[in-house]
Amino acid sequence: MADWIALTEENGRWRALDVATGGQVKDRRSGPSPRPLLTEGVAATLAAPSVGLPPRPLPCTPLPEAAWPRAEIGGASLPALPGLIQTNDQTEVQPAEAARIAGVLAGVPQFDGVIWICGASALWAHVSAGEVVSVMRAASAALLAAMGAPLEAGADFGAALADTLSRPERLARELAPLSLGKTSERACGAVLGAELAAARPWWLGQSVLALSSPTAPGWSEICARALQAQGAQVTLGDGEAALIAGLAKARAPGA
Repeated sequence: MADWIALTEENGRWRALDVATGGQVKDRRSGPSPRPLLTEGVAATLAAPSVGLPPRPLPCTPLPEAAWPRAEIGGASLPALPGLIQTNDQTEVQPAEAARIAGVLAGVPQFDGVIWICGASALWAHVSAGEVVSVMRAASAALLAAMGAPLEAGADFGAALADTLSRPERLARELAPLSLGKTSERACGAVLGAELAAARPWWLGQSVLALSSPTAPGWSEICARALQAQGAQVTLGDGEAALIAGLAKARAPGA
Protein backbone atom coordinates (compact mmCIF):
# COMPACT_ATOMS: atom_id res chain seq x y z
CA MET A 1 0.00 0.00 0.00
CA ALA A 2 1.48 3.35 -1.08
CA ASP A 3 1.74 6.48 1.04
CA TRP A 4 -1.59 8.27 1.48
CA ILE A 5 -3.30 11.23 3.17
CA ALA A 6 -5.89 11.04 5.95
CA LEU A 7 -8.03 14.15 5.43
CA THR A 8 -10.33 14.96 8.35
CA GLU A 9 -12.67 17.70 9.52
CA GLU A 10 -13.31 18.09 13.25
CA ASN A 11 -14.79 21.02 15.14
CA GLY A 12 -14.75 23.09 11.95
CA ARG A 13 -11.04 22.56 11.34
CA TRP A 14 -9.50 20.54 8.51
CA ARG A 15 -6.38 18.43 8.98
CA ALA A 16 -4.25 16.37 6.62
CA LEU A 17 -2.02 13.60 7.95
CA ASP A 18 0.60 12.31 5.51
CA VAL A 19 0.77 8.59 6.27
CA ALA A 20 3.67 6.36 5.23
CA THR A 21 3.23 2.81 4.01
CA GLY A 22 3.80 1.40 7.49
CA GLY A 23 1.23 3.71 9.10
CA GLN A 24 3.65 6.32 10.47
CA VAL A 25 2.61 9.97 10.21
CA LYS A 26 5.24 11.85 8.20
CA ASP A 27 3.64 15.30 8.30
CA ARG A 28 0.60 17.15 9.66
CA ARG A 29 -1.08 20.18 8.13
CA SER A 30 -4.23 22.06 9.06
CA GLY A 31 -6.35 24.90 7.74
CA PRO A 32 -9.86 26.27 7.22
CA SER A 33 -10.43 24.47 3.89
CA PRO A 34 -9.48 21.04 2.54
CA ARG A 35 -8.17 21.50 -1.00
CA PRO A 36 -4.84 23.21 -0.12
CA LEU A 37 -4.08 20.31 2.23
CA LEU A 38 -4.08 17.69 -0.53
CA THR A 39 -0.96 16.75 -2.49
CA GLU A 40 -1.23 16.16 -6.21
CA GLY A 41 -0.86 12.51 -7.12
CA VAL A 42 -1.18 11.20 -3.55
CA ALA A 43 -4.27 9.16 -2.67
CA ALA A 44 -6.41 10.43 0.21
CA THR A 45 -9.19 9.12 2.45
CA LEU A 46 -11.81 11.52 3.78
CA ALA A 47 -13.65 11.81 7.10
CA ALA A 48 -15.65 15.04 7.16
CA PRO A 49 -19.24 15.82 8.19
CA SER A 50 -19.57 18.80 5.85
CA VAL A 51 -19.48 16.68 2.67
CA GLY A 52 -23.05 15.69 3.49
CA LEU A 53 -23.02 11.89 3.43
CA PRO A 54 -26.08 10.47 5.22
CA PRO A 55 -25.17 8.96 8.62
CA ARG A 56 -25.73 5.25 9.19
CA PRO A 57 -28.18 4.33 11.99
CA LEU A 58 -27.08 2.51 15.15
CA PRO A 59 -26.50 -0.24 16.01
CA CYS A 60 -24.00 -0.84 13.22
CA THR A 61 -20.33 -1.38 12.50
CA PRO A 62 -18.26 1.84 12.58
CA LEU A 63 -17.29 1.39 8.93
CA PRO A 64 -19.56 0.56 5.97
CA GLU A 65 -19.55 -3.16 5.27
CA ALA A 66 -19.88 -2.51 1.53
CA ALA A 67 -17.75 -0.21 -0.62
CA TRP A 68 -17.22 3.26 0.85
CA PRO A 69 -19.11 6.14 -0.79
CA ARG A 70 -17.07 8.83 -2.49
CA ALA A 71 -17.10 12.61 -2.13
CA GLU A 72 -15.70 15.44 -4.26
CA ILE A 73 -13.03 17.74 -2.82
CA GLY A 74 -11.73 20.33 -5.28
CA GLY A 75 -12.29 18.06 -8.26
CA ALA A 76 -10.84 14.99 -6.56
CA SER A 77 -13.11 12.00 -5.86
CA LEU A 78 -12.13 10.50 -2.50
CA PRO A 79 -13.37 7.48 -0.54
CA ALA A 80 -15.30 9.05 2.33
CA LEU A 81 -16.43 7.68 5.67
CA PRO A 82 -20.04 8.47 6.69
CA GLY A 83 -20.92 9.31 10.27
CA LEU A 84 -23.36 7.38 12.44
CA ILE A 85 -26.61 8.40 14.14
CA GLN A 86 -28.59 7.22 17.15
CA THR A 87 -32.09 7.66 15.82
CA ASN A 88 -34.01 7.84 19.11
CA ASP A 89 -32.34 11.11 20.14
CA GLN A 90 -30.47 12.13 16.94
CA THR A 91 -27.05 11.94 18.61
CA GLU A 92 -24.46 11.83 15.84
CA VAL A 93 -21.06 10.18 15.66
CA GLN A 94 -18.81 12.27 13.44
CA PRO A 95 -16.90 10.46 10.65
CA ALA A 96 -13.50 10.92 12.33
CA GLU A 97 -14.94 9.48 15.55
CA ALA A 98 -16.29 6.47 13.66
CA ALA A 99 -12.80 6.04 12.20
CA ARG A 100 -11.25 6.03 15.69
CA ILE A 101 -13.70 3.39 16.89
CA ALA A 102 -12.89 1.31 13.80
CA GLY A 103 -9.19 1.74 14.48
CA VAL A 104 -9.60 0.36 18.00
CA LEU A 105 -11.47 -2.64 16.60
CA ALA A 106 -8.77 -3.15 13.97
CA GLY A 107 -6.29 -3.72 16.78
CA VAL A 108 -8.65 -5.46 19.22
CA PRO A 109 -11.49 -7.07 17.22
CA GLN A 110 -13.00 -8.59 20.40
CA PHE A 111 -13.22 -5.24 22.21
CA ASP A 112 -16.35 -5.15 24.35
CA GLY A 113 -16.83 -2.03 26.44
CA VAL A 114 -16.90 1.74 26.07
CA ILE A 115 -14.75 4.04 23.97
CA TRP A 116 -14.63 7.56 25.39
CA ILE A 117 -13.34 10.02 22.78
CA CYS A 118 -12.22 12.96 24.90
CA GLY A 119 -12.66 15.86 22.52
CA ALA A 120 -14.21 19.31 22.80
CA SER A 121 -17.48 17.45 22.34
CA ALA A 122 -16.87 14.15 24.11
CA LEU A 123 -18.36 10.92 22.79
CA TRP A 124 -19.17 7.87 24.91
CA ALA A 125 -19.71 4.85 22.64
CA HIS A 126 -20.75 1.40 23.84
CA VAL A 127 -19.14 -1.13 21.51
CA SER A 128 -20.01 -4.82 21.45
CA ALA A 129 -19.63 -7.64 18.89
CA GLY A 130 -17.95 -5.24 16.45
CA GLU A 131 -20.83 -2.75 16.47
CA VAL A 132 -21.49 0.65 18.01
CA VAL A 133 -24.54 -0.08 20.15
CA SER A 134 -25.33 3.25 21.83
CA VAL A 135 -23.73 6.67 22.31
CA MET A 136 -23.89 9.76 24.51
CA ARG A 137 -22.35 13.21 24.09
CA ALA A 138 -21.05 15.70 26.63
CA ALA A 139 -19.62 19.19 26.11
CA SER A 140 -17.34 19.50 29.15
CA ALA A 141 -14.20 20.68 27.34
CA ALA A 142 -16.16 22.99 25.03
CA LEU A 143 -17.99 24.49 28.02
CA LEU A 144 -14.75 25.23 29.86
CA ALA A 145 -13.20 26.77 26.73
CA ALA A 146 -16.29 28.92 26.12
CA MET A 147 -16.02 30.28 29.67
CA GLY A 148 -12.31 31.00 29.32
CA ALA A 149 -11.10 28.23 31.62
CA PRO A 150 -8.00 26.20 30.73
CA LEU A 151 -8.26 22.42 30.43
CA GLU A 152 -6.25 21.90 33.58
CA ALA A 153 -6.91 20.00 36.81
CA GLY A 154 -6.56 22.59 39.57
CA ALA A 155 -5.79 22.06 43.24
CA ASP A 156 -9.48 21.46 44.06
CA PHE A 157 -10.04 19.10 41.13
CA GLY A 158 -10.81 16.00 43.22
CA ALA A 159 -13.18 17.73 45.64
CA ALA A 160 -15.14 19.45 42.86
CA LEU A 161 -15.32 16.20 40.89
CA ALA A 162 -16.79 14.34 43.85
CA ASP A 163 -19.25 17.14 44.65
CA THR A 164 -20.84 17.36 41.19
CA LEU A 165 -20.70 13.62 40.61
CA SER A 166 -22.98 13.20 43.61
CA ARG A 167 -24.93 16.46 43.06
CA PRO A 168 -24.70 17.42 39.34
CA GLU A 169 -27.24 20.21 39.89
CA ARG A 170 -24.43 22.13 41.61
CA LEU A 171 -22.58 22.66 38.32
CA ALA A 172 -24.10 26.09 37.58
CA ARG A 173 -23.01 27.30 41.03
CA GLU A 174 -19.53 25.86 40.60
CA LEU A 175 -19.04 27.76 37.33
CA ALA A 176 -20.26 31.08 38.72
CA PRO A 177 -16.74 32.53 39.24
CA LEU A 178 -15.98 32.01 35.55
CA SER A 179 -19.09 34.00 34.61
CA LEU A 180 -17.50 37.00 36.36
CA GLY A 181 -14.19 36.58 34.56
CA LYS A 182 -12.45 35.05 37.58
CA THR A 183 -10.37 31.91 37.74
CA SER A 184 -11.52 28.72 39.43
CA GLU A 185 -9.57 25.77 40.80
CA ARG A 186 -12.81 23.79 40.84
CA ALA A 187 -14.19 24.31 37.32
CA CYS A 188 -12.45 21.41 35.58
CA GLY A 189 -13.36 18.88 38.25
CA ALA A 190 -16.92 20.22 38.43
CA VAL A 191 -17.70 19.79 34.74
CA LEU A 192 -16.18 16.32 34.66
CA GLY A 193 -18.13 15.31 37.75
CA ALA A 194 -21.36 16.34 36.01
CA GLU A 195 -20.32 14.50 32.84
CA LEU A 196 -19.56 11.30 34.74
CA ALA A 197 -22.91 11.56 36.50
CA ALA A 198 -24.67 11.82 33.13
CA ALA A 199 -22.56 9.01 31.61
CA ARG A 200 -22.81 6.61 34.57
CA PRO A 201 -24.48 3.82 32.53
CA TRP A 202 -21.58 3.99 30.05
CA TRP A 203 -18.79 3.47 32.59
CA LEU A 204 -20.17 1.79 35.70
CA GLY A 205 -19.02 -1.82 35.55
CA GLN A 206 -17.60 -1.29 32.06
CA SER A 207 -14.11 -1.43 30.60
CA VAL A 208 -13.42 2.09 29.25
CA LEU A 209 -10.82 3.19 26.70
CA ALA A 210 -10.22 6.96 26.85
CA LEU A 211 -8.94 8.24 23.48
CA SER A 212 -7.19 11.54 22.88
CA SER A 213 -8.57 14.06 20.37
CA PRO A 214 -6.89 17.00 18.59
CA THR A 215 -9.93 19.14 19.46
CA ALA A 216 -8.95 19.10 23.16
CA PRO A 217 -5.21 18.41 23.57
CA GLY A 218 -4.28 16.86 26.92
CA TRP A 219 -7.91 16.45 27.98
CA SER A 220 -7.92 12.64 27.77
CA GLU A 221 -5.34 12.38 30.58
CA ILE A 222 -7.53 14.52 32.85
CA CYS A 223 -10.64 12.55 31.87
CA ALA A 224 -8.93 9.25 32.64
CA ARG A 225 -7.78 10.60 36.00
CA ALA A 226 -11.37 11.56 36.84
CA LEU A 227 -12.69 8.12 35.97
CA GLN A 228 -9.88 6.30 37.75
CA ALA A 229 -10.86 8.17 40.91
CA GLN A 230 -14.19 6.29 40.76
CA GLY A 231 -12.42 2.93 40.71
CA ALA A 232 -13.44 2.34 37.09
CA GLN A 233 -11.46 0.24 34.63
CA VAL A 234 -10.04 2.89 32.29
CA THR A 235 -7.12 2.79 29.87
CA LEU A 236 -5.60 5.69 27.93
CA GLY A 237 -5.40 5.25 24.16
CA ASP A 238 -3.85 7.13 21.23
CA GLY A 239 -6.69 8.71 19.28
CA GLU A 240 -4.42 9.67 16.38
CA ALA A 241 -3.18 6.11 15.88
CA ALA A 242 -6.77 4.85 16.09
CA LEU A 243 -7.88 7.42 13.48
CA ILE A 244 -5.21 6.32 11.01
CA ALA A 245 -5.91 2.62 11.58
CA GLY A 246 -9.61 3.19 10.94
CA LEU A 247 -9.17 5.28 7.80
CA ALA A 248 -6.55 2.84 6.49
CA LYS A 249 -9.41 0.39 5.97
CA ALA A 250 -10.45 2.42 2.93
CA ARG A 251 -7.07 1.59 1.40
CA ALA A 252 -7.68 -2.16 1.77
CA PRO A 253 -8.81 -4.23 -1.23
CA GLY A 254 -12.60 -4.18 -1.58
CA ALA A 255 -13.11 -0.97 0.40
